[in-house]
Amino acid sequence: MAAADAFSKYKADFSALDGSADIQQQVREMQEPAWNNFEATRQFAYELGQLKSRSIDAKAFAAALTIGEVAPLQYVVTVVYDTLREDSSCFGTLAQGLKDGCNVTVPLMGLVQGSNAYVADKGAWILSSIMAHSPKHFSGETLQDFLGALTSNTSCSTLGVLEGLTNLLKSEELRAKVWSPLVADRILKADTSSNSQLLYKTVFAIWMVSFDGKLSQSLPGKDIVKMVKDVLTTCRTEKVIRLTLTLLKNFLDNKAQNPAMCELIVEEEVLGAVQQLEYEKWRDSELYDTIKEVSQLISSEVKEFSNFDRYLKELESGALTWGFIHSSKFFGENVMKFENMEFKAVKLLANLLATSKDATTLAVACHDLGEFVSLHPLGKKQVARLGVKDRVMELMASQDADQREVRREALLCCQKIMLNKWQDAAGVEKK
Repeated sequence: MAAADAFSKYKADFSALDGSADIQQQVREMQEPAWNNFEATRQFAYELGQLKSRSIDAKAFAAALTIGEVAPLQYVVTVVYDTLREDSSCFGTLAQGLKDGCNVTVPLMGLVQGSNAYVADKGAWILSSIMAHSPKHFSGETLQDFLGALTSNTSCSTLGVLEGLTNLLKSEELRAKVWSPLVADRILKADTSSNSQLLYKTVFAIWMVSFDGKLSQSLPGKDIVKMVKDVLTTCRTEKVIRLTLTLLKNFLDNKAQNPAMCELIVEEEVLGAVQQLEYEKWRDSELYDTIKEVSQLISSEVKEFSNFDRYLKELESGALTWGFIHSSKFFGENVMKFENMEFKAVKLLANLLATSKDATTLAVACHDLGEFVSLHPLGKKQVARLGVKDRVMELMASQDADQREVRREALLCCQKIMLNKWQDAAGVEKK
């Protein structure tokens, strides 16, 4: 699905996620300013009087933005904001104004850098939307100036900043120019814990980036996947859940451009979080179909990524990390493959146990050897042949502060080795 087509599907969601709702409603109910009383707008009084009829005159709008009083500014940015959201064809009027030399950029930038947060938020939304609709009318320098103001020197709220950035990311022409470490940091580190609006915008921004193969590879994969899993586990706002599932589907459908992200989706066990959504009550019945579709896509990835070749590849890398291929399910399905190449995997695990200094690698190696001993008929004999038990007991007795996880896994591994010995002894006595 192309970004433009995908966005149209979610267009209705934004009307329900406006910020500053109370102020916005008050402004909508306020009396229209007497434009004749302001020198800057006196000659445009008629044109400004037509604003609520969805008629925007670029010159009149630019003039109104220079008024120094808060109330008229709140009024004009709110009416224009509402008009542009309800009728996108009005962007054409502003684009024509830019073409004719009417520069609304400077006064809008002034609002973004002003002292009133509400006006700054609406100014940022309007300017970023105009840029996204008419990118050819803005130089790279102007875009970077706006991004600089939006991400640092601004009175905008966090939601206002995110709305401005996501508006720009909607434009395929601007996306690569907008996405930078600074922008990514501002989006991904926004505190979304108590605000579904912010969470929605954050997921939306990542979704837009996921359409670009090169930009997608710049995403901090593990952080993104953990965030996605956390959203699916803790959030119950339907719009957010639907968009998060769509983001996952985009990653999975475009696996070729970012295979590492798909691998992380499997390793972080996102499948369980998605499947759990089926047991929730959702108003939108179509959401259940989306949940099942994404579950099936991730299940296919799980089958592909949980193969023994990938496990061997990680062992050969010399660094082990917790993940799906170290789960009980993986060992249950693949333990007999440990016989391949004269128990090569067991030898590699034993070597890592003897040579690695990394605590996580040692802990995972102990865990995997314990699983092997428990599940493979020749597990105990292979471990004994390699002299693994002595090293496991040595790790179990370690007093190093950073070896707590290693000690725990070594103890469990040792118990499994000894348990097998007791079982063997019991078998001999019965005979």
